[in-house]
Amino acid sequence: DSGQNKIKDDLQKIAPKLKYLAENNTPMLMICGMYQLFGHRFITSNGDEIPGIGILDIETRASNQRLIGNIVTESDEFGEIVGYENHSGQTFLSDNVKPLANTKKGAGNNSKDNHEGAIYKNVIGTYLHGSILPKNPKITDWIIKKALEKKFKESIKLEPLDDTYIEKARKAAISRPR
Repeated sequence: DSGQNKIKDDLQKIAPKLKYLAENNTPMLMICGMYQLFGHRFITSNGDEIPGIGILDIETRASNQRLIGNIVTESDEFGEIVGYENHSGQTFLSDNVKPLANTKKGAGNNSKDNHEGAIYKNVIGTYLHGSILPKNPKITDWIIKKALEKKFKESIKLEPLDDTYIEKARKAAISRPR
């Protein structure tokens, strides 16, 4: 929460530009605290509200329960997504928000439903820390492809890379205990 408090004023100052970029299909990846602040608000454990910028129609409340460990999800867009979550925020999506994925192992957005993350236009919000891009080349390729298409205003086809080592790392991550 302290990190979010430190940046909240600066984030509000650039909110119009971020909203413009999001509405105009600029690819963005928001993780954990920034994912929360791309929503409407984060309610801290003492009841204080840290305002978000409302790009994602979500709300997060602090919890005493820490959601931590390896996570495996399934996404319509990206297939199986693997990663690591570590958060105590309980994020809830409105009915008109598409989750990034549904959890197969792990908690995801909260301890109540099986959603993980959110996706709006080319904005992805998620609780999958650090290793989301190297462990999930479909997401990495999607972000690169969307950025290139936006820049060059034409459809882009990326040449496939050898994912042998990535697949080994993904299998190892999936086999690890929560």
